[in-house]
Amino acid sequence: MINRIASFHNYQAVQNDLRRQETKVHHNQAQLASGKKLLTPADNPLATHYIQNVSQQEEQLNQYLDAITLVRNRLSHQEVLVSNAEEFADDATRNVMEMINGALSPEDRDAHARELQEMESNLLHLANSQDESGNYIFAGTKPKVQPFFRDNNDKVTYSGDQYQRKMRISNSLEMPFNTPGDQLLMKIDNPFGDFEPKYQLQKGSELLLDSARSNNSDNSTYKVSFVGLPSGKFGYQLEQDGSVVKTGEFNPKEGINYTDGDNSLDVKFKGQIKAGDQVTLKPRTSFSLFNSFQDAIEYSKKPVSDASATAELQRVSEELHEGFLHLTKARTDIGARLNTLDTQEDQHRDFKISLAKSKSEFEDLDYSDAVIEFNENSRALEASQKAFGKTKDLTLFNYI
Repeated sequence: MINRIASFHNYQAVQNDLRRQETKVHHNQAQLASGKKLLTPADNPLATHYIQNVSQQEEQLNQYLDAITLVRNRLSHQEVLVSNAEEFADDATRNVMEMINGALSPEDRDAHARELQEMESNLLHLANSQDESGNYIFAGTKPKVQPFFRDNNDKVTYSGDQYQRKMRISNSLEMPFNTPGDQLLMKIDNPFGDFEPKYQLQKGSELLLDSARSNNSDNSTYKVSFVGLPSGKFGYQLEQDGSVVKTGEFNPKEGINYTDGDNSLDVKFKGQIKAGDQVTLKPRTSFSLFNSFQDAIEYSKKPVSDASATAELQRVSEELHEGFLHLTKARTDIGARLNTLDTQEDQHRDFKISLAKSKSEFEDLDYSDAVIEFNENSRALEASQKAFGKTKDLTLFNYI
């Protein structure tokens, strides 16, 4: 009985060893076929957990890279549109300056006015541009709402909002990929300061406002009137909301300064004054490029001898030039965002390479070591098979 148990034990032990060696060889073959060192989590639980974390990071990086591609396409499209608007503003500035010099005939001025009208229509069409998905580019966070409309008085109004749409391109960075249309085309800094000049000039006058600034939010409307003095100089009268608040001799270097409580007004003029000239200053800190185009078209219809119309055209040319500078800055901002995207994309790709290298150290198979291990296990399997063959022949019947 004892001999029977011992024989069965030996047989079972050799058979188990054979199965273990077969499992090792099959595992080596699977590794060599897949090129992976880890086939199941049981091979190395700690390494498997690390690889899972790395894979999640790689997936997140892929999402960020896709977002960067999308944002880059949107910004590149906007850069082209802003560049076109910038060109419209520059062309319009030169167009208005040609009308100011007085050398054009009425027919030429009319041709320039038609050209300005075409530019303004193109600018409005550009402001209502849509992307490949049909979203309005300059509508803020209301991409399905047309942002700009022209009313019955030819005034352009904005229907979007003042917010930017953003997309996350890294763990800590969200990139704006649009510019609200009102900030781009309707909230341009007034080149004269805090007031808009309206001219009532005498024939031959060349008076122009240089600047009009207030140290506070002053909603008053001012009016400056010039009179001739016996000394040959000019005196001025300053009105605030219809009431005379200051008079004196005009000094071109000092301009006109007025203080009312916490508010102070500083006005500078340039050009040749004529007695009877009047300039009304209406509060305005920003202007719309569409209004400047409309004003240019309106005043271009006035005769060249109209000094007030010429002064208004001068004002418009200053505004259009300021609009050109504003659009240049907006295009520069878009370029800076594109540079940030490039930098962030390079960082993501570099990090992906580092993750792939780290992941490879745990996951990828070293073929030279794997082949050596496969040969060793194959030889062990062969020995086990021979031992099994010997073991199964060890019976008492062989000796009877």
